[in-house]
Amino acid sequence: MNSSSVNYRQLILIPLACLALSVLFFSPRLWLMKEYVQGSFQWDRAHTYLRQCEQPLRRDIEPAMFWRVLPPLVANALHLPGKTPLALPWLGLLAATIYVTVLLRRRLNDPWFLWGGTLLFTTTSAVLVPVGWLGMNDAWVWLGLLAVAFGRARWALPVACLLCPWIDERFIIGFPLAWLVSRLEHPRLLEFRAILQGLWLLPYAGVRLLVGWHDAATTATTETFLHLQLTQSVQLLPLLPLGWWMGLRAAWVATAYALWAFPLRRAVPTAACLLGTLGVSFLLASDLSRSVAIITPLVLAGCFKMARLHPTNAPKMMAILGIANLLIPAAHVTYVHIDPINPLPIELFRLLR
Repeated sequence: MNSSSVNYRQLILIPLACLALSVLFFSPRLWLMKEYVQGSFQWDRAHTYLRQCEQPLRRDIEPAMFWRVLPPLVANALHLPGKTPLALPWLGLLAATIYVTVLLRRRLNDPWFLWGGTLLFTTTSAVLVPVGWLGMNDAWVWLGLLAVAFGRARWALPVACLLCPWIDERFIIGFPLAWLVSRLEHPRLLEFRAILQGLWLLPYAGVRLLVGWHDAATTATTETFLHLQLTQSVQLLPLLPLGWWMGLRAAWVATAYALWAFPLRRAVPTAACLLGTLGVSFLLASDLSRSVAIITPLVLAGCFKMARLHPTNAPKMMAILGIANLLIPAAHVTYVHIDPINPLPIELFRLLR
């Protein structure tokens, strides 16, 4: 295959094939998906999400879901019945994966580079969590962060900032790093006019503050949740390295390459922002392997830098990283639980036995 052989049909085929490989090697717990299983992290958020879809602004739910109202509002507006709203997270997963392939093609139009880079993405927790945990709209958030980091359209960043915080607050945590990644190739890393792009987050912040001002009960519940989360973070500290490793595995190579390949004056603030993003994610979320996917823009920045500096070797290097991530064992690390992810044949056996 040569560098001109990637066509628009393959831009759909490659993401679908990589998602299929990901599910084959890292299958969801199929036997858990048959019906609601109370106490399982594969279903707990889905149960809340489905209740929200019936009544999007309800407050008799877990505090972490109070403000994640956009997907339930869409499902409610479309009158999606029963469990059909669970398809929205998978649509986001497909959209994010296709966008990753498109971004890779913009940097290097080589089939192996696209296959390897897309496979690397689909074997991280950015994909494994929405596939394995029902009702998780993470992929829409990662899509928004990628739009901030790499979107060409002038409307990409404003739309992402106006919509994505209502899907998950993680977008706000990941925004500074994604924005900084968007500036890495710019002649001036930091400039006042570009920094003002963050003002697009003010509508969300304003609504949160206004509602909190008039709804003391909701504010108190949120404060209690944050206090509990910060207390739990001390207990989770020993699992932190394992959780972060399981989320990305071979994709850490691309992350490290991004920091190594850029000049020191750009790599240092990016590394500081990376550590800050990971630190805040750790303090505010107990699902360690899931939360580390917030640095996906930096992972792709490493892939793109590899294509720019080593266009001849980059396809082989990306294929190696993608295959390595497919073969390295993965697990969900959430709270103090380590849940290994099995291949599809094992999960089919457990479903049918």
